[in-house]
Amino acid sequence: MPDILSVYAQSQPDKVAVIDDKPDGTVVSWSYAELEAQANRLANLLLGLGAGPGTKILWCGPNSLPVVAVMNAARKIGAIAVPLNYRLTPEEACYVIDHSDAEIAYVDHEHAPMFAALRDRLTKVRHVIAVGGPVVGDAGPDQMLTDADIAAAPSDPPDVGDAAGLGGTMIYTSGTTGKPKGAVRSGGQDPEVLGALLNLFGYRPDDVYITSGPLYHSGPSAFMGAGLLFGQTIVVQRRFDAEDWLRLVDKYTSTR
Repeated sequence: MPDILSVYAQSQPDKVAVIDDKPDGTVVSWSYAELEAQANRLANLLLGLGAGPGTKILWCGPNSLPVVAVMNAARKIGAIAVPLNYRLTPEEACYVIDHSDAEIAYVDHEHAPMFAALRDRLTKVRHVIAVGGPVVGDAGPDQMLTDADIAAAPSDPPDVGDAAGLGGTMIYTSGTTGKPKGAVRSGGQDPEVLGALLNLFGYRPDDVYITSGPLYHSGPSAFMGAGLLFGQTIVVQRRFDAEDWLRLVDKYTSTR
């Protein structure tokens, strides 16, 4: 099966795929063709760093366009995406990062300093990619890859043969009865079950979906993924704020 994002990049290249409209008036949007190119560049960079089918790619950060890109890039190379709750303490995060066996971490610039501070304790992480803005403090470009490295990678679809799309996710539990545990969900959903569920929700290709819940959580992640599966337009809210959410609903006439 061809990658669904690649299909939409061909069939509706100019349709807006994702929008990041911040309260300060900064608006960035990617069309389906642009999201495809961004995801492909990141996927090819990850392959060059040694990632591939079955490997773990940890990502950490609030909702953003780069987060949407890494979720798609991991799928394209058959990797296991490991979302990290950015609200964890450094000690809690250190445990999850090491326990996940991830060798590559993809991190929002806001949280790059924490990874830099933990670097000596992260014995399995070989590469950290800091994205979305300038990194401050001790986590400089000499220690981490950046958006510039992604931009320099080829935008052609990554080639991993039959393993494309066969990765999955590993979402960590809250750890209420002990240490957090990584719950692996590999491969795609059962088509009949997924189709029945989405039909129940009444998803349509012309829907505009706002994702305000954190994408490291399985619920918001799944609903946004379903929106992209239908070729919808996704509005990402970095962190939930009620007044800003109402602004986004009104501005983009959100239906979901």
